Amino acid sequence: MKLLENFISAFAVLGTSRLRTLLTLLGIMIGIAGVIAMMSIGAGAEKLIMSEIEKIGGPSMFGVYRPGWIEVKGRWRRNTSPHRLEMRDLRAIQEECPSVEFATVETSYYIDFKVDGRHRQTYMRATTREYQEVRQWETQYGRFLADTDMSFWTKVCVIGSKVWEEQFKGADPLGKEVAINGRRFTVIGIMESRGDGLEAGRSDDNMIFIPITTAQNRFWGSKNVGAIMARAKNPTVVEQALKEVKTILRRNHSGDDTFFRTWSAKQGIESAKQTIFVIEMVLVIIASVALIVAGIGILNIMLVSVTERIPEIGLRKAVGAKSFDIRIQFLTESVILCLIGSLLGIALGAVTGQAFAWIVGKFFGFQWPSVITLKSVLTAVGAAAAVGVFFGYYPASQAAKMAPIEALRHT
Repeated sequence: MKLLENFISAFAVLGTSRLRTLLTLLGIMIGIAGVIAMMSIGAGAEKLIMSEIEKIGGPSMFGVYRPGWIEVKGRWRRNTSPHRLEMRDLRAIQEECPSVEFATVETSYYIDFKVDGRHRQTYMRATTREYQEVRQWETQYGRFLADTDMSFWTKVCVIGSKVWEEQFKGADPLGKEVAINGRRFTVIGIMESRGDGLEAGRSDDNMIFIPITTAQNRFWGSKNVGAIMARAKNPTVVEQALKEVKTILRRNHSGDDTFFRTWSAKQGIESAKQTIFVIEMVLVIIASVALIVAGIGILNIMLVSVTERIPEIGLRKAVGAKSFDIRIQFLTESVILCLIGSLLGIALGAVTGQAFAWIVGKFFGFQWPSVITLKSVLTAVGAAAAVGVFFGYYPASQAAKMAPIEALRHT
């Protein structure tokens, strides 16, 4: 019952000084909005990264590539190893690595793509039939590359959805001849849309896919491949799959394990989450400065309130109120003030997060999700309650310590 009375009394007191209450709420609201907005941006970054990871095949994905530069004893130098990734490495991985579910190769090049006299600069990706299984990516129309295309070096290509929309204007491209760097190819399929990526122009929807053997024999005259991509049977065996692949490559290349490097989506996710967490915490700490300033404002206002209500405090103590009751009454007012401010701040923070996402999409060309999580809401409410208790405790204690006779003299 006393708690209900304290709430009623707190709202009555806050209602009598509306301008002062509104100014205090404004400070709390801005502080909480900053915290919510920063956590929303961080959660959006994490969701964006997870979305990009899903586009390349999910957390079970990993790969091997030959870098142009390698670090040796803390110094960077050109990779002068005579060894390069080859098709025989892919076949060995497919046959001898029990933890690998699917594997493929890919080599990407910037090309000129010509349709009916219209030129487009985009990326060509030379790969194999297994690319679909590795990336978990289906064709929207037609078919993907087949083993027969690999065997006979056929001049066929599969195009991304954006290429289809922009170059063919939505018309049926299947069976139509196009030119890739001046060489004629036949379109056999259109990939499902994967959406825009983080890097402008490098969206998967802008890609052209051709058989790796066709590229090797008709473009660069080499049996080498740019990278090997693979999918482990599940995320828990990614490390084991990497060990198996490294063993195969060392065996195929005279024990040389310095010419290639590996990556895994799982490691990338963990690293990205750690980085995002650190950045998010820094941003939240910066935003919390406004919350601390608002807390100082509450401290000041509560001290003024205590001074104005000295007769009331004396009267309550004279009729039997204990120091604990007085302290709780003023703490209730402080906490309620902060909680109301936090609710307004959550709404403002959500709007700010949405505005940031809109600006990024408008001016930077990719969609940044705005995410308000339960964690951020609970953090905001908890922070507001903590500010209310921390900055309201001293004024409440000052009020509780007053002697009834001294307080009544102010009447």
